[in-house]
Amino acid sequence: MTIIEFLKDLVYRASKLITDEVVVKAKDDKGDLVTNFDYEIENFMCREIKKYYPNFDIISEEFNSKKQLTQNCFVLDPIDGTVNFSHKFPLWGIQIACIKNGATCASMIYLPRLDEMYWADETGCYMNDKKLQVNNYPYDKSLISVEGRNRLQIMASMSKFNRNVRGVYSSCVSFSYVASGVFGGVVLTHDTVWDYIPGQYLVKQAGGFIYNEKSFHIAANSKELGMFILEKAKAINEN
Repeated sequence: MTIIEFLKDLVYRASKLITDEVVVKAKDDKGDLVTNFDYEIENFMCREIKKYYPNFDIISEEFNSKKQLTQNCFVLDPIDGTVNFSHKFPLWGIQIACIKNGATCASMIYLPRLDEMYWADETGCYMNDKKLQVNNYPYDKSLISVEGRNRLQIMASMSKFNRNVRGVYSSCVSFSYVASGVFGGVVLTHDTVWDYIPGQYLVKQAGGFIYNEKSFHIAANSKELGMFILEKAKAINEN
């Protein structure tokens, strides 16, 4: 079984753990939520990874968030968009990436409620086995997504140049939609690796541009658009 085959099987089986018995709790005092399925899915995925890839490390949101990236590791988020999930809003997903010999070699994002499985390996990027390509829209004709801290301020800043700025509240959905040509670009403004590594690899393998610096993680259909998004996102910290 190849790594990508393992990831496809893993996320699909993980999604089947979800039932209507959702228990929602406050994760912190900032409005973030966690559910019983965040924990259950992450436990399941970690057990399966250790069974088949015992020499790989795991970085994950709920139980392994303090661990650092290594040369050989898996990076995963059991439910990205937990607030959406807990309110039965379908834009959420399970995401995971594999890093081997220091480079991302495979990633998977599954949106169960939409039955959309996005995956990428050395051959390209796909959704339900249909090969994907980023779009070629310029900034003023692109849908742009903003995820993370200062979302509303950045959206307001960008809206001066493009009225089609969106907040999805799920980074895996936003990155997937850049890869599939729905969005022109996305900026994520926090540094949790499980939120951007899987999705950025999708965009890269779909022919797009990715860029990372502290607090700004970009994926776009072109370098020109990516750098423009970065400039506008960073401008709010300078005003």
